[in-house]
Amino acid sequence: APGSPGPRYPEFLRSSGATGDVLVQFVVDTAGRAIVTTFRVISTTNELFAQAVERALPTMRFVPAEARGRKVRQLVQQTFAFAIVK
Repeated sequence: APGSPGPRYPEFLRSSGATGDVLVQFVVDTAGRAIVTTFRVISTTNELFAQAVERALPTMRFVPAEARGRKVRQLVQQTFAFAIVK
């Protein structure tokens, strides 16, 4: 989401030059916050990346879904990519 802090790159993986991604799913509530108890990793190239996303999730903000003009909860899937920018 725009303006949200993203997950921190795990230092061990950054220093070793490892890149990868994590596909997760979770429910976004009507206030645009992730419901942490619904967090599930679908796939990841490294468990440390998945842990970084899970730690960052409570601080992230999303645009809540709308149905018939009302904000509603929504199950979302999102990929987080970890790449070293040179």
